[in-house]
This record gives sequence, C-alpha cells and structure tokens, in this order.
Amino acid sequence: MNAHYISVIISTYKCEMPEYLDRALRSIWDDQKRKPDEIVLVEDGPLTEELQNMIDAWRGILGSKFVVIEKPVNEGLAAALNDAIEVAHGDLVARMDSDDISLPDRFMLQEKYMDEHPEVDILGGSIREFNDKGTLSAVQHYPATMQEVLRTMYKASPLAHPTVMYRSSFFKAGYRYVSKYHICEDVTMWYDAAAGGRVINNLQEVLLEFRRNPSVMRRRSREKAWSEFLAYNDGIRRLYGRYSYKYIYSFMRLCFRLMPKSLVSLIYDSRLRRIFAQHG
Repeated sequence: MNAHYISVIISTYKCEMPEYLDRALRSIWDDQKRKPDEIVLVEDGPLTEELQNMIDAWRGILGSKFVVIEKPVNEGLAAALNDAIEVAHGDLVARMDSDDISLPDRFMLQEKYMDEHPEVDILGGSIREFNDKGTLSAVQHYPATMQEVLRTMYKASPLAHPTVMYRSSFFKAGYRYVSKYHICEDVTMWYDAAAGGRVINNLQEVLLEFRRNPSVMRRRSREKAWSEFLAYNDGIRRLYGRYSYKYIYSFMRLCFRLMPKSLVSLIYDSRLRRIFAQHG
C-alpha cells in the first residue's frame, strides 16, 4: 500500500460540550489502529473556558500534530471547514464532527480503500446512531457505488458527512463548502461533486458512532427544513433536469421536517425512515 498523509479536519464552537469533543478527539487519536498524521481543529469564534482548557490539554498531548485555527467570530461550519482545508497537509483529508466517535479501524479501512480505488474522490461509510440514554442503536448504510449514488441521492444524502474522507486533489480542483443553503453544506457539496463528474463511494462497514440526542432532532426538524428543501431542489435540477418527478421527494422531506418534533423522533426510530431513504 502506498504511504499517505492523513489530515483530520474538525470544527467546534462555544455551544459544544467539552466532554463530547474530548471523546471525539480520543476516538481519532487514542483509539485508531491507523492514527492520522495531523488533526486540524477550528475554533469557530470565542469558546467557553472549559472548552479552551480541554483543547489546550490536547495541544500538550499532540504537539505539532495538532493544528488549531482560532477564529475571532463564529462564521459557520462551511467557512470553518474551508479554513481547515487551506492549512491541511494531507493527501487524504478526513472529516469529523465534534460530538461523534470514530471507530478504531476507520482510517485504516478508508486509507486501504482509497489506495485500491484511485478513481474515488470522496469516500464515506456506515454509521451507528446512538444517544446518551443508551436506548438507541440503529445502523445506517449508504450507497456503495457512484451508480447507486446517482440513483438515490434525490431521496436522501448519499454520505454521512462525519465519515467522509476526501482526496486533496478534489480540493485542489477548486471544490469548497458553500453556505448558500444554511446547515446544508454537506448536501450542496455532494451535488457539486456529482455534477462535476467526481466519484463518490461508501464502505459498508460501520466507521462511526453518530450521536443523536434531542438537540440534534430539534435542529434537523426545524432549522434545517427550508434550507434543505432549497438545496435538494437545486441539486435535482442540476443532475436530473427541471421537470423531473424527483422533486416530490424534496417536498415530502420538507413536510416531514415540519411535523411535530415528537412525531419526527418517532419516525426516525422506526422502519419508515429506512423505507423512505433506502438506497438501491
């Protein structure tokens, strides 16, 4: 296998819980069978004292392998990740969220796959959803090949954003996160990549434990609804044409997001979600 340099990019802001970020960092450093070569953390605006103390402790542990970008004001996830991309040295650049947990073989599996499939620009994987109460353990899979991605991405996101690994050549070609559709930086990126002929694949192995608590559900059911609707409509237009029946799925998603939060949570925990968003 060819030698690669892996950078991990991650953003945090003042509302994050220090214990979640600490666990996320341990999962991408202490726990990994194949440790990354560099972690780039963006402080998106001023942080709490507890967060800052925890980050300073990690500086002492990782030294030069821990690159911290301090932003004076909060500009949002798209801008934070773009800042991290600019300074990341890796030829493979992995995403991570500040409240999730990467499984120990994540980078080992992704590096091996990217080495064996040089045509792939973006590689994700499956996730296991969990909550702090220990009452949730649901596995979500994503389309394995680009053909499956194109067949299904109008229904649901073809990637779990915090599992993604990019080739640096993708960013060198000019691709960046855009904040045109608030909180839909990932969906917009996937449609940009697909429209540009870039190749998206997913490992079927579970690479990450995705934290899903009530605060996440509130963001997903309300704040994201309209932006997601616009982002999907724009992507469907670019990939499938102006008069495609596929727009019905973005209308269905909008209606779903605007349901009462209790009903949204019930559907998320049921088979209905998997039937709606199944790939293939």
